[in-house]
Amino acid sequence: MKEEPEIKIEEKLSELLAVSGKSYSEVANEIGVSTSSIAQYRKGQSRPSLDNLVALSNVFDVSLDYLVFGEQNEEENLDVDPIVRYMDQSLQDMQVRTAQHTSLVARVGRYISENLDDEIEKYLSDPSRQYHAGVISDVETLSLEEHSRKTKLALRNFDYNLAKSEAETPGQFFMTVVDNLSRDRKYQYLFPNDVGVDWEATVHEFKGLLNEHTGNSVIVRSNCEFRVTDDPIVVGFGLYDLDVEQFRDENKILYEFLSEHDHIDISGRFGYVAPPSINGRADALMDDKYLSTANRWFDDLWENADPI
Repeated sequence: MKEEPEIKIEEKLSELLAVSGKSYSEVANEIGVSTSSIAQYRKGQSRPSLDNLVALSNVFDVSLDYLVFGEQNEEENLDVDPIVRYMDQSLQDMQVRTAQHTSLVARVGRYISENLDDEIEKYLSDPSRQYHAGVISDVETLSLEEHSRKTKLALRNFDYNLAKSEAETPGQFFMTVVDNLSRDRKYQYLFPNDVGVDWEATVHEFKGLLNEHTGNSVIVRSNCEFRVTDDPIVVGFGLYDLDVEQFRDENKILYEFLSEHDHIDISGRFGYVAPPSINGRADALMDDKYLSTANRWFDDLWENADPI
């Protein structure tokens, strides 16, 4: 029985790389594979396809016999039996790897299926995700404001933006305002005159913090407006003109819920009503009909309000 020759690809590839002075990346580029593939061939961690074997032999100007078995074939007619055996082995290796991958996917799929109900229940019971009940938490509102190209806010208090005005302490929404202004997005703040707040002093401190954090007083002055109205504002509310595509890509679950329940209108507007107490932890969602009315009301109030 004829003894089968030993496959020596890794050994011969190492020799050829050393003699030629070629780098992994140079060889990889010439045959159209990744640099890591060349490293794996050299270490025997994987074997090249027949096409890549031919390409390698051309790169180093050696025969297939020499590259695979370390032997120069002097005969005119190449004995293809060793190459066929090599291809059979490579195919078997690929089939084993494919079977392992399929098995892993099946195990992961079973795990997900078995635990899906528990994960959904945990997700919905998370106090920071309450929009399934017609309200959303501060966390979700913050995510929406991060995607708002133009934000209109009618506020009875300013704690979410400036927690303690006398100490110039930013609120939890402050950095979102900074990021939005830095991206040339716009804000309109409307305050009621009947709450006993020195809005002029508060706005002065707020603008100072914005200038400090954005490093651009011009964009703060041009993109962030403040007005006071003598008309009553019983509860605060917010209106967002969303970058819908970005919001959908980055928060798909919240986007789909809000869209399905008509909380985002056809032009990408969204609105919420703030809780009547600062201790509240959720904002009530506006439907598209209420949203349209709220936008008209805000614009009318804004038109007649006094600039700060």
